[in-house]
Amino acid sequence: MIIAPIKALGTIWYVEIIDVSVDVATIQKETNDFLERFEARYSRFRADSWLSKLNQEKVFYNPDPEFVMLLNESLRYYEVTSGVFNIAIGEKMEQSGYDALYSFTKTEDATTSIPLLPDALTVTNEKITLQEARLDLGGIGKGFVIDALTKHYRDVLGLQSFVINGGGDIYATHDNEKPITITLSHPKDKQLGIGTVTLLNQGFAASSPFVRAWKDKNTAEDHNHLHTTNKIASYVVADTACEADVWATTCAIDSTTETPSTIKKLLIRESIIIHNGDGFKLNYYINEYATKIQ
Repeated sequence: MIIAPIKALGTIWYVEIIDVSVDVATIQKETNDFLERFEARYSRFRADSWLSKLNQEKVFYNPDPEFVMLLNESLRYYEVTSGVFNIAIGEKMEQSGYDALYSFTKTEDATTSIPLLPDALTVTNEKITLQEARLDLGGIGKGFVIDALTKHYRDVLGLQSFVINGGGDIYATHDNEKPITITLSHPKDKQLGIGTVTLLNQGFAASSPFVRAWKDKNTAEDHNHLHTTNKIASYVVADTACEADVWATTCAIDSTTETPSTIKKLLIRESIIIHNGDGFKLNYYINEYATKIQ
């Protein structure tokens, strides 16, 4: 059973329920409400969100435990990725034109540096403080909410077999205890597949500088949401969707970043595979990547 697609967090969400033990109307409403609540709290593009309030006022008192957990996870991933993963990229995003109006025009006061996250962000159960930075949760938010929705499905709705797909960030449980196969999309054309990988109670994410990329309307300068010049497409399988989301982002920014042994990854630069972990089955890399992958 597939519920109706949901537009949330800047993408389209698809959910397939394999064990139909709850009526579709209930699942549809619960999923809609869950994603709407998360977007209302953490979207950089909503002026009334908790994140926007923190970015604007630089202090947030009596934060919800979920907000504290999300930011603490972001701080932890900053450390384990040696600073490659950094949510203090919000101002850089806006100055380059990836703002709430999608102006795609670089501002005159644009800076080149991204603050060190531990210097910019302090999190306690009583207060969140932000110094000289604006946060963007694009590299962790979808994975985080997918894991939270997975827990909701299991603990509240009693569902055991399902696939949650938020714009390519995925968590898949199982199909009668068997792995679920997903298609790996071409980084420049999501309608084209380059291979498959199987998931069994695992998360998956892909990232590249090609999907959210734009030319400055005034200067024709190239920009992408990762703010990297590396042309790397990353595909990551991990125990959770949040892990997969963060490591896919990190590897696309800097493919040399050391990853935990539990992470499976496929990294491709142009037609060259620079890493191929267990479980990725590839066929042809389409269009300009015309080389057959062995």
